[in-house]
Amino acid sequence: MAAVMRGFPTSMAWVHNRQVIVMLLARAAVTATAGAAVTLAQLNLPSKQFWDGQRTALWISVAVVAFFICYDAVRSVNYALQASSIRKYDNDLRAALSALIAAVVTCTGAPWDKITVRCYRLRRVRLRRRLVQTAAVRAGADVADARHPMRPGEGVAGTAFADQVIVGEEWGQFVRTATEQGPAAWDQRTPAKRYGLTWGQLRRSTQADGVVASPTFDRDGRPDGCILVSGPLKTPDLVSDDLRQALDDLATVLDKLGPPPSGWWSTHEH
Repeated sequence: MAAVMRGFPTSMAWVHNRQVIVMLLARAAVTATAGAAVTLAQLNLPSKQFWDGQRTALWISVAVVAFFICYDAVRSVNYALQASSIRKYDNDLRAALSALIAAVVTCTGAPWDKITVRCYRLRRVRLRRRLVQTAAVRAGADVADARHPMRPGEGVAGTAFADQVIVGEEWGQFVRTATEQGPAAWDQRTPAKRYGLTWGQLRRSTQADGVVASPTFDRDGRPDGCILVSGPLKTPDLVSDDLRQALDDLATVLDKLGPPPSGWWSTHEH
């Protein structure tokens, strides 16, 4: 599915990893320095008189060591308490997406191991609203590949979210036709007819036969995410009442599940 299906840009992942590494190294240096000061003072090295004149620095060192010990303890306890709710949310979400696969197979006759269901949630990424994938299932198992956040209006899923309607497209045929016409003809299309994609994004898209996307809404009626189904689906399948009802049923389940629990995003972004 179009640019929606690309992995996280390598540069973004590298920058994030570099920041984490720098923070960890800085913390290790501060902790090691403070710990060394406390230890040397206990051993009266180089002398007791030396540390008698460094009481302020020594108390700061003790505070630093105590802070990081308490921080790690609180973090560990908090993670343990969150882990159960995060695990339950993931299991419930995976079960809901798997149930949609069964419904799609029932109403379209498509091969069950060729259907993929993805779920997206609206989230702020670097101060911009983006749809971020929270789960993806094929044949009842997680799809292991990561997906980059997409802007509203980007791809079939982003278009469905932005327009707040169900959008279906025989994507394989759509890409083949656009490819035959070439980049010049593609650039002449309106953004809506390009699904908000550049030529490069179109060419990098996966070649699923058909995709259908349905927006989800929060309890105030505002769009908060999107469901995307892809597989060997043709136009009659994509516009069928049965498939639309299955998408609405999943949206109802997702509404009951609510947003990811506390700690979910930080756990899944690393």
